[in-house]
Amino acid sequence: MVVEKVEDGSLLTELDVNSKSTVQANALLRLGVFVPVKRSKRIVDGSGESMRAMPVGHCFDASDEFRTLQIVRREGYQKILITGLKLNFDTDFKVWCGIVLAFNQEGYRRDGVRLPFKEFAKMCGFPSKRMDAALRERVSESLVRIRNQTIRFEQATKSSKDYIGGLLSAAEFDVDADYIELFPDPKLWELYQIDHQVLVQLKAMSKLPRQEAAQCLYVFLCALPVSPHPISFSRLRERMQLTSSKVAEQNRTITAAIKKLVDIGYLQCDVVKKGSERFLIVEKRCPKLSLVPGLIEM
Repeated sequence: MVVEKVEDGSLLTELDVNSKSTVQANALLRLGVFVPVKRSKRIVDGSGESMRAMPVGHCFDASDEFRTLQIVRREGYQKILITGLKLNFDTDFKVWCGIVLAFNQEGYRRDGVRLPFKEFAKMCGFPSKRMDAALRERVSESLVRIRNQTIRFEQATKSSKDYIGGLLSAAEFDVDADYIELFPDPKLWELYQIDHQVLVQLKAMSKLPRQEAAQCLYVFLCALPVSPHPISFSRLRERMQLTSSKVAEQNRTITAAIKKLVDIGYLQCDVVKKGSERFLIVEKRCPKLSLVPGLIEM
C-alpha cells in the first residue's frame, strides 16, 4: 500500500487567493458546515456568573461529498460523518477563510503556522479599526468551534480501522504575545487541493453584513457547477438548516435571501412552482457583482 506523505512547505493551490477571495473545499460549501446561526444569549449560572448559552451542534453524513478523497479510496472508508458545533457566517466563516489563506501562503508546516493576531485578522477580512479585545474574544471562541468539528471516517466492518480527524488538528492563541498558531490535519491536507476547490469572492460577503441566510445561500451557490439543475426549496431548507419550525417562514427567509443576492448584482434567476414545491432556477452568477438587478416572480 502506498502512503502519501505531505512534505513541509506543500502549497494548497495555484489559484489567486488574497484578502478579497478565498479557496474553499467544494464539499464544505455544499454541506451544512456553515449555516445561519442566531447569536447565543448570555445566561446567569447558579453562582451569579454571566456565561454564554451552549451553542447548538450538528451531525450529518458527508460520505457522498468526500468519496473522491484519496484517503477514502485508499483506505476503503464507507461512511464519513461530520459532527460538532454549528459554524456561523458572521465570525466562523471569516476565521475559516483566514485559516485557508494562512495555509495557502505558508504551505504545510508540521510545527504549525504562526501569525501575529493583526495579520491573521486581516486575512479573515476584519477591518483594522476593529482590532480590539472584543474581536480577539470572538476569534478565540471561533477557533474553538472550528477545532470542535470532527470528521470520522468509518470502514464497512466494526473491526476495521477508522480514522477520526478534523478541520484543524490544533490551534493556539497566545493573548499576551498576541499571535495565533494553526496546525492542519496532515491526513486531510488533500481536502484543500485544487480539484476539490472553488474560488469564493469575499466582496459579496461584505455586501451582506449580518445577513447570514443570504451569505449561506451565496456560499452554496458558489459551489454549484456552471449550469446547475433547478434547486428545490426543500434542498435549500436542508442546506441552510433554518431554525423556524414553520416551512412557510423558512421559505420566506429563502426568498428574502434570493432577493438580496439579486439586489447586490450577484444572481440572475427565476423561481418557479411545480405542484406544492418551488424551485430556484439559476441563470447567471457574477462574482464581480455586475449583474443588473431585475424583477423576479416569487
